[in-house]
Amino acid sequence: MVEERHKRFMNLNRNLDLVHQKFILDCANANIGPTLSFSLLKEVLGGLDYVGCTVLEVRNYRRDLRAYVEGADAQIRNYHLYGDIVSFDTTYSTNRYCMIFAPFTGKDNHGRHVTFAAGLLSKENANSFSWLFNQFVKCMGVAPKLIVTDQDLGMKVAVEEVLVNTRHRWCMWHVMNKVADKLPKNMLGSEQLKKELNACVWSELIEPDAFEETWHAIMERYGLTNNVWFSSMFASRKFWVPAFFRDFPISSLIKTTSISESQNNFFKRYSKSRANLMQFYMNYNHALETQRSNSAKLEYYDSTKVPILRTGLEIEKHASTIYSGSAYTEIQEEIVYACFSLSCATLGVSTNTDIEVYDIKDKDSNSWTVTYSIGDDTYLCGCKKFERLGLLCSHIFCVLKHNFVKLIPEKLHGGRWLKSQFVKPIHGGFCDDQEIHLAVDKKKIAFKNLYGLFIETAQSIEGNIDQINAFAAIIEEGRKQFLGEDVVLSSTQKRAMIENFYGSHVPNNIEVHPPEVVSTKGSGSRKKSKRESAIKLAMKPGRKCGNCHEIGHHDSRNCKKVNEKSNQRQ
Repeated sequence: MVEERHKRFMNLNRNLDLVHQKFILDCANANIGPTLSFSLLKEVLGGLDYVGCTVLEVRNYRRDLRAYVEGADAQIRNYHLYGDIVSFDTTYSTNRYCMIFAPFTGKDNHGRHVTFAAGLLSKENANSFSWLFNQFVKCMGVAPKLIVTDQDLGMKVAVEEVLVNTRHRWCMWHVMNKVADKLPKNMLGSEQLKKELNACVWSELIEPDAFEETWHAIMERYGLTNNVWFSSMFASRKFWVPAFFRDFPISSLIKTTSISESQNNFFKRYSKSRANLMQFYMNYNHALETQRSNSAKLEYYDSTKVPILRTGLEIEKHASTIYSGSAYTEIQEEIVYACFSLSCATLGVSTNTDIEVYDIKDKDSNSWTVTYSIGDDTYLCGCKKFERLGLLCSHIFCVLKHNFVKLIPEKLHGGRWLKSQFVKPIHGGFCDDQEIHLAVDKKKIAFKNLYGLFIETAQSIEGNIDQINAFAAIIEEGRKQFLGEDVVLSSTQKRAMIENFYGSHVPNNIEVHPPEVVSTKGSGSRKKSKRESAIKLAMKPGRKCGNCHEIGHHDSRNCKKVNEKSNQRQ
């Protein structure tokens, strides 16, 4: 006879009933693996003795899920609202086929990253990127106004071929990150060169002529005039230097592909490197659902929370009613500085027939010209912050204060940073007049209430065996009434449950098959020899150990171990 404590290991007692299968399906949908699913099931049911299966059955059921699939959308709306500036980058290790994940990313009216679309590629060449860009434009209906990428030649060719009316910008970080590798070794420690070069390149307040003059002066001062890399970067300056994007609308919104890299890490939290395409697609949708939920929460805060005002000015109160939370915080700083700081002042005013020109001083002792056109009620500032970023600068607020303007003129609202109900599409031809309502699934709400009622009742009677038996009898009677005597799932019913999980069924004739595993530059690297590792370590700058005070490639945490190995070699 089998002892009572061993009965749970018998095949007869190791079955996945409806409770187990529904729980495993929910865990799979949340990207929770079989081992963790089993651990959660154990906690829910009260311990290993009461689970009714082992982790092996859970793994087998997940295997059946995988085997089944072997072999105006919200994102479109977001694109038409915020898709004027797009960042594009690629990443790896998101699926078992080593295909390259390539999302199109932008920023919404809260400054949060938003994914418009994504593609999977087998190669990183011009043809692959051209195909993807074509499909993106086909789906969205219109190309972005500006796209930010790295310096990949294939991307450059594809942008020129497909996105013919789109301005192409290179990631500034990738360009400037190469400076240390391209400088002569005797200049690597020059902090003054780094300071001057960064001030010249990163500044958004200088015009192209001023940039070119400053660049040439730096190259001559440090003997870099004949440096091949610096010369090539200067020749391509219109692709990456901010001075050449000053007149392009909202160009300061995205200057690097860092938001794409951030989104790549975000999606990797929801995917696994061994996921098949169907699993990857479901994980991708799950990530987008989280992204949309976070955005909806910020919209809720905008509509319900009243920002804390720092002044009693009507113009600040007006700004709090039209701008999103993150934008209002920045606008508020500009208002406070313009209206209450002594360093921001009007130096002079000149008036023509329909134009007033104001000379404004800021905290850095810079002088900016603000031009006010009386006829069409427009303001233009020489810093061009409103054009570059869509947010008003302190110089314009200083002029508004001078003219006793209490409300922000409508032409200065901008479209990018308004609260969601005020945002207008930036791409023409998109109709979004109707209010958007989320579809409410009444069945899911009813099931949630039923499940909550069951859990609440079960926990309330946990310590009373009579009540537990009575409650179980009621449930058993109800199950017989709705499902009949035989509730063991047949293979057809089991298959139907899996089909319902994936939202589709297997066709009789399968035309689309899993892709071959591709080899990409991000799919792995060869193992380095000891000699290569030693050479690389020798080239790495040493640092002073806090324990032995010697210059080397260790610190106080591993000093003792390193010294012991060194003594053993001797």
